[in-house]
Parts: sequence; structure tokens; C-alpha cells
Amino acid sequence: MIAAIEITAFWVTVGAYVVAFCVQFFSTVRPNARGLAGAFWMVWLGIACHTAAIILRWLDSGHIPVTDTYELNLVGTWFTIVLFMLFERAGKVDRSIGLVVVPIAFLVLGHGFIERDAALPMGPAFRSPWLVVHVIFAWLAFGCFAIACGAGVLFLLKERCGQRPIAGRLPSLEALDLAGYRYVVLGFVNHAIMLAAGTIWAKMLWGRYWGWDPLEIWSLLVFLFYAFYLHARAFLGWKMRRAAWLAAFGLIVLSISFWGVEWFAPSLHPGP
Repeated sequence: MIAAIEITAFWVTVGAYVVAFCVQFFSTVRPNARGLAGAFWMVWLGIACHTAAIILRWLDSGHIPVTDTYELNLVGTWFTIVLFMLFERAGKVDRSIGLVVVPIAFLVLGHGFIERDAALPMGPAFRSPWLVVHVIFAWLAFGCFAIACGAGVLFLLKERCGQRPIAGRLPSLEALDLAGYRYVVLGFVNHAIMLAAGTIWAKMLWGRYWGWDPLEIWSLLVFLFYAFYLHARAFLGWKMRRAAWLAAFGLIVLSISFWGVEWFAPSLHPGP
């Protein structure tokens, strides 16, 4: 019974995010302030249903939902959307970036649902407080990098649109460049904490801090990629267009680390 209600809440969540994206898109193409406001109310509805789906999965499994791809994607997208909405409400990020962040969220949710299995008890490998720290900061990093990716994509779109009317409805290139930089820095810090917590968890689980497992290697590559972004901005002058390309491409590198490694190489890491 709980599982059936959870699935209903899940699909209402996905539907709310899809509708919110469509309304925001058309309200941006054809300026409509009421439509934009409605889109963001729809996102808040999606967050409410999203929260309900997480709680229901938690009740069904008897543990915090972080033990498989579906659960991790369910919780992770919640962090991503909530992080974006809180920053938007605080005036720290332009709402137009939701045109990229919201689709990322519902696509990740869709991928998670494809991998969905029945709720199972938590295995011994997951019974560690360091797992909670590891997962929370992993998804905070993902949310920040998704916002940076959104800023990068909109920068490239605005630059390509030139003098077309839609370009005037997006933030300035300078504002998008600065937003990309700020959220890469914030994501980089969260990713570093995630790596540190992961090494402590690995020590408790396998008796070593680092074992060059494929997932560990890709997590390090993501860290080095964003370290290069910051280095290139500071010392090579890679700002504006080059920085936007890096911010946009970075989410692809991050996605390989989160979901692609398991397709190509076996990993000792529990979960995806």
C-alpha cells in the first residue's frame, strides 16, 4: 500500500516539474510574468510531493533511502531542486537558470525510476553515519554544479542569440559568468567534503582509505576537473565563454561519476 502511494507521489512530482518547465519556457519565450510565477508555484508543489515520496520510501524500507540508484536519485534531486529554490528565493541565483536545473531533476528522476526495485532492509555496508555525510555532500555538490551548468548553458544560449528578443530576457553575460563561478566554488567545497567523508567510510568498511576503485577514480577526476576550472579562471584568464563551456561540460563528467562507471567497470562501492 505504501509503495503504491509512493509511486503516485513520484509521478505527480515528475509531472509537476515537467509542467513547471514547460510553463517557464513558454513564459520566457513569450513574456508572461503571471506564467513565470505560476511555474515556480508548480515547482513548490513538486517539492511537496517529492518530499512525500521520500518519506513514504523511508517508511516502506525502514531506513533513510540511500541504498540503491532509485533512492539516491530520489533524494539527490530533492536536494538539487530545494537548493536552487532557496537560492532563488534569497536572490542569489536568477530564476531563468531553472530552465536547465528543473529538466536535469526530472531526467535524473526518470533514470532512477528505471532502476527502481522493491524496498529492502539496509545492508551492513550502509550502517555508518559517514555514509549520511558522504551522500548529503555528494548531492549538495551535484546541486551546485547543476546550477553552474545552468548558468553556463544560458550564457552560451544568450551569446548565440545575439540581438534576438529572448536574449534580453536572460541575465547579462557577466551575471551568468559570475553565477557559474560562484556555484562551481560552492560545489567544489561540497565535493571535497564528500570525498573526505567517503575515505573515512571506506576505512571503516574495507580497512583502507583509498583503493583506486573505478568510482573513487572518477570522483577524483571530477574534483580535478573543477580544480582545473578554478585554476583556469584564476591563472589562465578563462572567463566568460570558455568558463561557460567548462561549467556546462562539467555536469557530463559528474554524471559519468555518478551513474556511468557502473556500465563500464565493476566497483566495490555499494550502490551506484
